[in-house]
Amino acid sequence: MPAGKPVMTVLLPGLDGTARLFARFLGASDGSLEFLPIPYPPDEELGYAELESRVWPMLPRDRPFALLGESFSGPLALRIAARAPRGLVGLILATTFVRRPAAAPVAVLRPLAPAFFRLPLPRHVVRLLLAGGGAPKELVEEVRAAVALVRGHVMAARAHEALDVDATEALRRCPVPVLVLAGRYDRLLRRGIPRELKAVRPDAEVHLFDAPHLVLQCRPGETMLRVKEFVLRVARPERAGVA
Repeated sequence: MPAGKPVMTVLLPGLDGTARLFARFLGASDGSLEFLPIPYPPDEELGYAELESRVWPMLPRDRPFALLGESFSGPLALRIAARAPRGLVGLILATTFVRRPAAAPVAVLRPLAPAFFRLPLPRHVVRLLLAGGGAPKELVEEVRAAVALVRGHVMAARAHEALDVDATEALRRCPVPVLVLAGRYDRLLRRGIPRELKAVRPDAEVHLFDAPHLVLQCRPGETMLRVKEFVLRVARPERAGVA
């Protein structure tokens, strides 16, 4: 590892794609890691293949790095990791999935997605599906503000993409250690997803938090500690392949 350079962790955001919702998580950092959030265009309907082409050139080339995919971006992070980019030392899957992501009550609403995302995101929906009933008003407004920056048709297209994806084989081929972070009270994703990830990758580390879907935002200190410990442990020069 180049002297004086902290290990990089690339952050791929949730459905909004703005990367703004990483702020609380990043605020819990003690400087041991360096973070690179990569936002997605708010006005372009890009599927996982197109986003992979955008993200790939932005990956670090001069140091070991870990890759974190949150929610929508889990399958994208898996696609990238399966290509074994030089320097990749670990993969973190935060409240995400490889296939069939939505809990049953959410999945049946799929036909309504285009109309739903044309309107401002209701506060009660943020609390119900994302941030939990006890979420502070500030977090609810942060989520609504991030979503408001993205065109409704883009949000709907990403939701459809996520509902149809199957990244199981990419998870199986992932050449680096895997850390899974999930919330016990996630109402957006299917409850069995962490077990399914573990079934495909028995070597994966799975940590469940007393949190809703937005586990990085609702438990920033706890999740940051897990990420820091994992990344520093796997980022040994002999594993990274970087001088």
